[in-house]
Amino acid sequence: MENRFDFISGVVAVCVAGYAAIMLHYVAHDDLGFSSAQIGQGAMIAARLLAVPLAMDLLSARANKAE
Repeated sequence: MENRFDFISGVVAVCVAGYAAIMLHYVAHDDLGFSSAQIGQGAMIAARLLAVPLAMDLLSARANKAE
């Protein structure tokens, strides 16, 4: 099996993630009554919580390859 990035899979993943974000925003804003600022702050916190472990894994993998 090839370890290559499939462009179509990447596009589909981005579109599905965008659609999920739009639906979550709609539910949080219209059904739960959160303001746009509260939704934005929550989204930034969640993005940081996801990005930090991914960045650490990527950087440690590159450091291990260099050795």
